[in-house]
Formats: sequence, C-alpha cells, structure tokens
Amino acid sequence: MALLLPAIDALAQEDRPTIVVPRIGGKELFIYCALCHKLDGSGGATEGGYAANLRKTQLTHDELVSVITNGRREKGMPPFDGILDEQKISTLAKYIKEELRAEE
Repeated sequence: MALLLPAIDALAQEDRPTIVVPRIGGKELFIYCALCHKLDGSGGATEGGYAANLRKTQLTHDELVSVITNGRREKGMPPFDGILDEQKISTLAKYIKEELRAEE
C-alpha cells in the first residue's frame, strides 16, 4: 500500500487538461432571426411585414438585448424571453453589433 501512495499523490498533482464544452455562438443563434431578417441580416419585406436591417442597426448592445428579450410586438418582432436564456440573448446581441455589422 505504501508503494501506491506516492504514485497516487503524483497523479493528484499532475496538470490535467480542462475539458471545455463549446458554447453556441452568435452566428449559430442567428438562425432564430434569419426567417425575418434574412441569413445576411439585411432584413426587408418578409412574411410578417418588414424586418429591420440588422447590419445597419443603431441600437446599443443593451437595447438589442431588450428588443430580443421583449420583442416589439407593434412591429411584428416576437419576444425571445423563455426561448433563449440571458446568456444566449447577450451572445446574439454581441454578434449583431460586432460581427454581423463588420461583414459589410
């Protein structure tokens, strides 16, 4: 038994790799938006009316989070609260603000 303890102690102190589970990114989450805002975010006429061009949005990150969370029912935008959690909504808003606009 005494011979096993040093080996067990060495294993306990060994650097172990950390397993990182990839989180879904903004581009993947954008599929929720694409039906109305189109895959490229340009918006325009859709089945539900006229969707905003997200590539040119002037909304701040926090304003986008609010709109995605609560919707804009008067404009045909559904709320995603309860469909996407806070982290996913924030990731989606960041994608719209930082990456979708940069693709132009």
